[in-house]
Amino acid sequence: MLKKVFEKLCSKKIIIVGIGALLAVGLVSSILIAETKEEEEPIRILGTVAFSGAAGNIGPAYDRAIKLAVEEINAAGIEGFSGIEYKVIDTETKPSVLQRKLKREVGTWKPDVMGGCALETTISPVCVEAPKYKIPAFVGGHLSMSKYLPPGEVPVSKWVVYYGYADYFAGQLAGQFFEEMGAKKVGLITGDYDWGYSNGMGLKAYWEQNGHPFEISTVIYTPLDKTDYTTEMLIVKEEKPDAIFCPYTGAGWFSVAKQLRDAGAMPEFMLYGTTYSNMGGAKITGEYGAENIYTLADHDPTSDAWKDFVKRWKAKYGEKAYPEAYTNNYYQVIYWIKEVYEKAQTKDPDVIIDLMQKTSFQNVCISPMGPLDGFGNNTGAKAAIIKFVPGSSDLDPSFGLHPEMVKVYQTPKMTMQEILGELKGFKKLESAEKYPAAR
Repeated sequence: MLKKVFEKLCSKKIIIVGIGALLAVGLVSSILIAETKEEEEPIRILGTVAFSGAAGNIGPAYDRAIKLAVEEINAAGIEGFSGIEYKVIDTETKPSVLQRKLKREVGTWKPDVMGGCALETTISPVCVEAPKYKIPAFVGGHLSMSKYLPPGEVPVSKWVVYYGYADYFAGQLAGQFFEEMGAKKVGLITGDYDWGYSNGMGLKAYWEQNGHPFEISTVIYTPLDKTDYTTEMLIVKEEKPDAIFCPYTGAGWFSVAKQLRDAGAMPEFMLYGTTYSNMGGAKITGEYGAENIYTLADHDPTSDAWKDFVKRWKAKYGEKAYPEAYTNNYYQVIYWIKEVYEKAQTKDPDVIIDLMQKTSFQNVCISPMGPLDGFGNNTGAKAAIIKFVPGSSDLDPSFGLHPEMVKVYQTPKMTMQEILGELKGFKKLESAEKYPAAR
């Protein structure tokens, strides 16, 4: 009898000790997990976005794209990090303002990555400051080359990385497209700054390298703050080009197509540049302005990835909202940053920037972000041309146009140095000159 009582007491002790041990282990584990989470730091991304000034018409969409990606990534989690903290500053499209604000944020908030600039006027300070601060900087748009050429003061640096392809290639693709479509006379309407010059240089390079397949005339450079192009439309109407390439004109850019139609000056082929890129731009232009115009694009509007992106955008910003210019680039770049940091498992900027050169990631764009050429250039990117035609799409039944894929081009796999070597001494298209077709 005593033996059984003793055995029961022992059993109870063993159970109590066992439970106590499990509780202790659980408590220690909880403490360790809590300590680990406390040790995990956020990745701080500083948005350098224009909400005002000459790029104020396109900057807010970049901010929305970054916020959408950050929200999704934080909900899913990042291995080794507590999440992404995102803060945005208004560059005001002014280099001095951006430079001053960057200095303040680097000294106080201490970002790990920064980016979101539009126009070379504000990309330039980032190219200068990022190497000084050793902060990787991203530009979700395409690479403007002429700002690196003498007498340009912008350094070539691995610290600034670009999605997409050089604007020099965009001009060449425009030339190839116009020749394929049988255009005999081509015009250029673009902003009076680096991006416009480089796109025009690409068009001129294609013309020179392919035996002068068409005439280039009606070369117009517009001030970035201009919105009324009445004078320019009269010139186009007088010159009657078969095709117009319009990379970016500034504040009034989205209205160029409509102003051409209103003036009775719309050519057979009008090709907007990459900043227009998708139906978000067409919606701003309006059905009347956008119908049957073309744009260089960085996505396939019929792909499942694009459709999913549009649905996410609408869920976040409203059923009538639609992704605007470059938004898919900025969205994809943030996911690429996540990929890099998860691989690196450190915030050491030297490790991060070197890994960025080797890391590739793709979701919604036709080109992956990375690998890079060592100086920020996204080598071997693809370029698409889409056209806006009558008939609404399932993605946006309230709008009477939808995009159709026309063609996808593979851009040359050249490094930044090779592109600059090709451009050295190359002159931009001049408004006062005509570039005749071969006879």
